[in-house]
Amino acid sequence: RIPEKLRKGIPLKTAPNHTVRLQVTDEAFTVHTGLSLFYAMAEALEIPRKLDERVKVKKRESGYPESEHILALAANAFVGGEYLEDLEALREDGAIQRAIGRQEIPDPTTAGDFCRRFTLGHLLQLNRAFGEIERGVYERRPEVTHWTVDVDAKVHEVYGEKKQGAAKSYNGIYSLQPMYGFVDETDEMIHCELRSGNTHPGAGGTGFLRRLKRKIPPTVKGVHVRSDSALYNKEVVGFCEKEGWSFTITADQTGPLMRAIGKLPESAWQRDSEDESLSYGELWYQPVEWPRAYRYLVRREKKEAKGEQEALFEILSYSYYVVVTNREDDIKEILQLHDKRGMSERRIEQFTNEFLCHLPMESFMGNWVYLLCAQLAYNLWLWIRDLVLPPFYRKKHIKRIRRA
Repeated sequence: RIPEKLRKGIPLKTAPNHTVRLQVTDEAFTVHTGLSLFYAMAEALEIPRKLDERVKVKKRESGYPESEHILALAANAFVGGEYLEDLEALREDGAIQRAIGRQEIPDPTTAGDFCRRFTLGHLLQLNRAFGEIERGVYERRPEVTHWTVDVDAKVHEVYGEKKQGAAKSYNGIYSLQPMYGFVDETDEMIHCELRSGNTHPGAGGTGFLRRLKRKIPPTVKGVHVRSDSALYNKEVVGFCEKEGWSFTITADQTGPLMRAIGKLPESAWQRDSEDESLSYGELWYQPVEWPRAYRYLVRREKKEAKGEQEALFEILSYSYYVVVTNREDDIKEILQLHDKRGMSERRIEQFTNEFLCHLPMESFMGNWVYLLCAQLAYNLWLWIRDLVLPPFYRKKHIKRIRRA
């Protein structure tokens, strides 16, 4: 309730040397203050120019250029918009439009039509533009010369039977299924692709890595690929070796592999100095139809006996974790490095919760474009955090940075 003195315009004394005045103003205010930094960073990295030079979707020169559509959709994701209709909040915000130097922002219908015009060729153009943008960023990241790339697919639940490509996934959820590639050293999402909901999680892994490779800046000299068992196949391993990349991939615990592990003598196992229930071993093993044998690292953990009953076979007394690799480092060191790939699931969760709550369009291609615009928003947030803001913000959540 407004005090009587304030309603009459009389200053109200609240503390020594502090006076509160209530006034009415015609000046426009905004809650989307973070967008001024978003667009300033986009201009500093020359993102509008690079998008317009690379991406040619429109048939006529009239209307908004491609960059304005893409940045508007990315800005919508940056401020937490969940649907195309949330663009209306930015269109009605005159204060932020003046702050970012835009007289107008595309409306939801126009933005949706723009997304639906895309073909696979246009997606390649957009990804080439993203690669060029990434190279510009890495001129400002001279210290990052090695990438640890975590590849993971994620079921993204959708609603509505008319969505193209939506289907029941392996876990029974009606969904689409994006595949993501994150850089562990910087948190960036370097590449992502949209796939139908019933796609096998590891399908097309080699093609995904081949397209991801095009975005690697020349300043990055070494790449290490980490993945769960979805990418456990000879094609992915062969591609990594051909490119000179190291890899650690969780192996399927097939019968022949487990029998080979079971034949390891007890003297081949190294006890963990910090946890007596853990021990480490290794072997060279050639899966069926693979061209040669590879190094397999094994971590076994002693199971707790139920009552006084012991396991009938020794191998059943342990649980096993197996990783195939072409690295020569210490077993425990490599397995600990591989365990850190769990961070990719946290990054996917943050991305889907904050930037891509929904894939809102019926068109499969439109949703793919929407996904890529959210990727740009996610990466721009990271570049602002790392290259502009004080170190205090390095570990802060996107909500905190938006508010600040």
